[in-house]
Amino acid sequence: MKIILKKKTYLFLFILLFGTAITASGHVKWFADFSFNDQPLTLSEAVGPLFIFLTVLSMVVIAAMVFLDKKLQSWPLYQTIDGWLQERKGNSLLIMRIVAGATLLLSWQGDAILVPELPVTAPWVGWAQFILAFMLLFDRLVKYSGAGIIVLYVFAIFQYGMFHMLDHLLFAGAGYFLMVSQSQNAVIKESRLPVLYATVGFSLCWLAIEKIIYPQWALYILEQNPQLTLGLDVDFFLMSAAFVEFALGYLLIICLLQRPLALVITLVFFSTTLVFGKVEVIGHTLAHGALIVFLLEGPGKLYKAPITFHDKMSLRTAFGAVNFVVLLAVLMVGYTQGAWHQYETQSGPVAEEQAVLNVPDEESAPTVDIFATEDRLTGWNIRVETENFTFVPESVGLPHEPGEGHAHLYINDEKVDRIYGRYTHIGPLPPGEYTIRVTLTTNSHQLYAVDDEVISDEIEISVE
Repeated sequence: MKIILKKKTYLFLFILLFGTAITASGHVKWFADFSFNDQPLTLSEAVGPLFIFLTVLSMVVIAAMVFLDKKLQSWPLYQTIDGWLQERKGNSLLIMRIVAGATLLLSWQGDAILVPELPVTAPWVGWAQFILAFMLLFDRLVKYSGAGIIVLYVFAIFQYGMFHMLDHLLFAGAGYFLMVSQSQNAVIKESRLPVLYATVGFSLCWLAIEKIIYPQWALYILEQNPQLTLGLDVDFFLMSAAFVEFALGYLLIICLLQRPLALVITLVFFSTTLVFGKVEVIGHTLAHGALIVFLLEGPGKLYKAPITFHDKMSLRTAFGAVNFVVLLAVLMVGYTQGAWHQYETQSGPVAEEQAVLNVPDEESAPTVDIFATEDRLTGWNIRVETENFTFVPESVGLPHEPGEGHAHLYINDEKVDRIYGRYTHIGPLPPGEYTIRVTLTTNSHQLYAVDDEVISDEIEISVE
């Protein structure tokens, strides 16, 4: 009985988190200090008991949604709403033109490439976005503007790397949608919808895994907005939110509950603007447009939705549940390998400091305090509070500015990691007593010090 009640409690929490997961899972990079120099979790650290439990629970929920989808289609009210939306599918291209134009203009005004966290790296990019937005006003130029968006996306890949830009694959999908929407070839024209479903869904799945592999990035957001956790354990909330977001992306890819799902996601996106403001609006404008298109278009006609590949409900249910696990496994492995490649490429091995840098003015000297919170699932969350010091991961290896740099993390006097933001994560430790110490360091690896006394802080933790 206790086991049954416990499972029901988790299921309730899972459903409760459905409405709030996107709040915690909007693009973390827009609101938190992040760097691929931060050490990601390993696959073995990420895949723990809760991960396995939520995987199984997600399979059960998705299987139930297959039956719910079938049931909804037989309801007269649902059929009436479905038909009303279907009659307005001709507005899909207009909607995408409006939201793509708005996104390009907002990015141009914000000196960003497509999304808020990608600063413009060349002067021509901003004007290119302005011109592409202007071209969307004219029917004959829409396809060229769509092609231009894809070109901008490819340019951003060269500037920021494919691993980072997979977050924003939906831009490639939106560009393709605009590029082929006026094609006279029905096969080409109708391919725009499955491509848009796949790219938007993939972006959600990829960002969900980010929250599992880089949990420290989301900790800052939750610290600033503690109401988002609904009073739940932070580590449980983050993992659950990631799974809900992944499930939503997966449901879009297989086109299960297309219109209801699109409505739920876009309403939640709108609600998050109350917390995150206009940055959220700028970043999610294109996603809103795609979701409204899904509302109007449904699964499409020419290309079968993946969930309908099988007619038998038993096979359809198995298809939905099993492929969820397959996609989760593939993306978890791919993301983890990509994250560690980024870390090893950008950070390199943890090196010893060569010297100290004495701060002449003691009053303006940097200070550091560290705090450790046990993550009952995967180790310890470490928070670093500083004064007169700024983490600047982008300038690693370059001459430092006063009060800039990164930190080094020690466990029992053994250096284990560099820290490029306020949060980092320590994996599970064997039972014992540990001293956790942090030092502040310039980006040329000189220890900050006052009168040759290294600026640092340390705490003791006990693992049972």
